[in-house]
Amino acid sequence: MEPARPFSADTLAERWGCSAESVRQLARQGAIRYFRVGKMYRFPKSAVEEFECQTSGSDASAAASASTGTTRTPASESGISLTHAPERKRKPRQ
Repeated sequence: MEPARPFSADTLAERWGCSAESVRQLARQGAIRYFRVGKMYRFPKSAVEEFECQTSGSDASAAASASTGTTRTPASESGISLTHAPERKRKPRQ
């Protein structure tokens, strides 16, 4: 039996309904195992399955287990204020 071919960022993005850049960001953050072939990111099938199991949960399992997360507070109560980042100036091409 042949081992499963690894996923590319593009194929995972299609599978998950997001952008390939989002998949690469998850990899850089250490959320999913990957390896590089030159500049290309590759994701073993086992790593994809592990990540999907960690991030998806059924309603039945959520209701049966105690929550370990924190409760969300509105931004007005937590003192968080969101502002726009200053616009970056582009460097002139040479």
